[in-house]
Amino acid sequence: MINIVIILSVLFSSTSQLLLKKGVETISVPENSSDIITFLFNVITNGYLVSGILFQIIALLIWLYVLKFVEVSYAYPFISLGFIFVLLTGYLIFGETLNFNKIIGILIISFGIVILAR
Repeated sequence: MINIVIILSVLFSSTSQLLLKKGVETISVPENSSDIITFLFNVITNGYLVSGILFQIIALLIWLYVLKFVEVSYAYPFISLGFIFVLLTGYLIFGETLNFNKIIGILIISFGIVILAR
């Protein structure tokens, strides 16, 4: 059961990164410091960015729950599942590249997680 909770934390954290990526693509970064107020307004009114921040907070709260019950040396390797999730969804949603090296990396990460979880 705790493995499911760990994976839930990883999924919230990874989804957060995808939402932040999508959100930051829709706002412009100011070229000078006088536009910082406009930039901050754009950040706090962007649904993707606000959702990404909220998802990260949820991931943190779940992670704190996990750390209460398991050793960090057991739980932390599961975070690498986030690399796989983000890589695959980045490929599917953002059209990012998925090459042979990335696929090999996914397989190595997956194998390592299986070993650590046993």
